[in-house]
Amino acid sequence: MLSTTAEYALRIMVTLTANNESAMTSEQIARSTQVPVDYSVKVLQALARGGLVKAQRGRGGGFRITCDPAETSLLTVISAIDESLSGNEMKPLDTPTPVLATLRGHVTGTLATARNAFGQTTLRSVVDTSEATNAHMHSNGSAAMAG
Repeated sequence: MLSTTAEYALRIMVTLTANNESAMTSEQIARSTQVPVDYSVKVLQALARGGLVKAQRGRGGGFRITCDPAETSLLTVISAIDESLSGNEMKPLDTPTPVLATLRGHVTGTLATARNAFGQTTLRSVVDTSEATNAHMHSNGSAAMAG
């Protein structure tokens, strides 16, 4: 459903959000997100064109998030990269048969649900959920080791 580029963009954006909006080099981003360096540069350029990140040159430079992670949805990130969830995923049919019309209804309905979920999930909520899960796992691990 998602293109590889859109998935990489999501990885990059949540990583920059988790990094407290500090600048990261493309090499640091590639290492943290497990995205090849050349591909991460391509994605970062697309995110910059979409106004979601900014390149900062010089000492302490790198890429920095420019959008508000608490307001920026995953759908916004995906839409800045490609139109994989644009709502036009299926090609029009000249003469739809009942079975093809039914298929179209199922596919478009399922993708609308996905668009809605991505649209309601912000970068900040992903990071906050991850941090809470990580803290919970560490506290349970400590309790289990103590017991």
